[in-house]
Amino acid sequence: MAAVLAGAVGFVAILGASGARGPGVAAAATAVTVAGFEAKARWPRIPGWLLALWTAGPALAVNLTVWSEGIFFLLVVSTSFVVLTEPDRRIRFVVGAAAVLAPPVVAVLTGRTFGWPFWMMGISFGWLAGEQMRRFRSLVAELEATRERLAVQAVHLERRRIAADLHDLVGHSLTVVLLYLTGARRQLQDDPAGAADALRDAEEIGRSSLAEIRRNVAALRESGDAGLSPTPGAGDLSELVASYVAAGSAVDLRVSGDPSALQAIVGAVAYRVVQESLNNATRHAPGAPVQVTVAVSVAALDIAVVDRGTSAVASTNGGGVGLVGMRERVEAVGGTLHAGPEAGGWAVRARVPRPALVEPRT
Repeated sequence: MAAVLAGAVGFVAILGASGARGPGVAAAATAVTVAGFEAKARWPRIPGWLLALWTAGPALAVNLTVWSEGIFFLLVVSTSFVVLTEPDRRIRFVVGAAAVLAPPVVAVLTGRTFGWPFWMMGISFGWLAGEQMRRFRSLVAELEATRERLAVQAVHLERRRIAADLHDLVGHSLTVVLLYLTGARRQLQDDPAGAADALRDAEEIGRSSLAEIRRNVAALRESGDAGLSPTPGAGDLSELVASYVAAGSAVDLRVSGDPSALQAIVGAVAYRVVQESLNNATRHAPGAPVQVTVAVSVAALDIAVVDRGTSAVASTNGGGVGLVGMRERVEAVGGTLHAGPEAGGWAVRARVPRPALVEPRT
C-alpha cells in the first residue's frame, strides 16, 4: 500500500517538476522510494532508520538540487510508514522529528521561500497518524488475545462445572446404591425377601441415575437447554434425605424459615452442599447419626451437616474433590464454608449472606 501511494505521489511530483532535469530526477527519486517500500515488504526485518533514509532521502536530495516541491509528499508517506512499522519508540521519534524539520532546513540551505510551515504541519500529521494507527493495531491485537483467553477460560470453567455436576450426581447415586447393597448383604441369610427388595431398590436407583446422566449428556450435545433435567434446590432436601433414610442411614433434617424464598442458584448450592456432606458421612462413618440443619433467616442462609462418627483423618485423606467443589459453589454466591472435626465427629457449615438469597420480585 505504501509503495502504491508513493508511486502516485511521485507521478504527481513528476508532472509538477520544474526545469529540464526536474521530471527525470523526480522519477528516479520516486523509483528509489518505491523500491524501499517493496524491500520492506519482502524483508520485514529492515531497520526503521535504514528504511527512513531509503524512502525519505531521495525526496530531500531532489529538493536540494532540482526543485520539486510536490515530492515532499514522499516525506509524509515515508514518515507515516516508518512510524507505523518500527517497534522502537526512540527510532520513531528521531525519524518523525527529522522529517518535520526537513522543510525548514531545505528552505535555509536553498534559499527558497516556499510554504515550509505547511509542510511541517503536513508531515507532523502523518507522524501522529502513524502513531495512532499503531495504537489501534495494538488495541486490536490485545482485544483478540483477550478474546482467546476468555474463550479458553470459559471452556475451562464449563468443564469444571460439568465435572462438579457429574461428581455430585454419580457420587450421590452410588452412595445410596452402596447403602442398599450393604443392607441386602446383611439381610441375605436372615431375610432373603428384604434383601431382594433392597437389591431391587438399588437397581432402580442405578437405572434412574444412568438415565439422568444420559439425558444431560445428550442435552450437552444439542443446542439450547431442551432435555436438561431441572436443577435440584432447597425444596428437594426432604426427598434427598429420605433417600438416605430409606437406604438405612440415620439422618435427621431440620429446616427453618422459607426455603422457597431462595434464588434458584442459592437453593442449588444448598442442595449440593447437603448432598456431598451426606455422601462423605455415609462413606466414612456408615450408620453414624447425621444432623442436617438448614436455616433461612433475615440475615443469611445457614447450613450445618454434623455427624458423630467421621474421623478427621478419614475425611481429609480421601483425595477427592468433594470438599473443594462445595467450597467453590458456596464462594461463587458470596458465602463461606468451613469443614473440620467437631465433638468426636465431622461438621460442614456454610453461610450465604442475605443479599444473595431473595428471589427478585417482578
